[in-house]
Amino acid sequence: MTNLSLCFLKNVLDVAYHGIAAFSYLSASVALAKVTLEIKETTPLNSQNYKLDISAVVFSYVATLLYFVHTIFSAIRWKSF
Repeated sequence: MTNLSLCFLKNVLDVAYHGIAAFSYLSASVALAKVTLEIKETTPLNSQNYKLDISAVVFSYVATLLYFVHTIFSAIRWKSF
């Protein structure tokens, strides 16, 4: 394999990996948000567990956003070859 084809393969794998990771994080974030909304009805809003769940939901959406942005930048880099 030539150096150009190895670089192309690396970029394709980078886009695929981060795309799958973004989708997985999004799926987990939605599930966590649903569980947190269900917990809201059974526990007081000032509960420590509820506050931790809210922060986990926020940070999981931030991680999803970062993976998605990285996927877009990887795709742009891949298309530049």
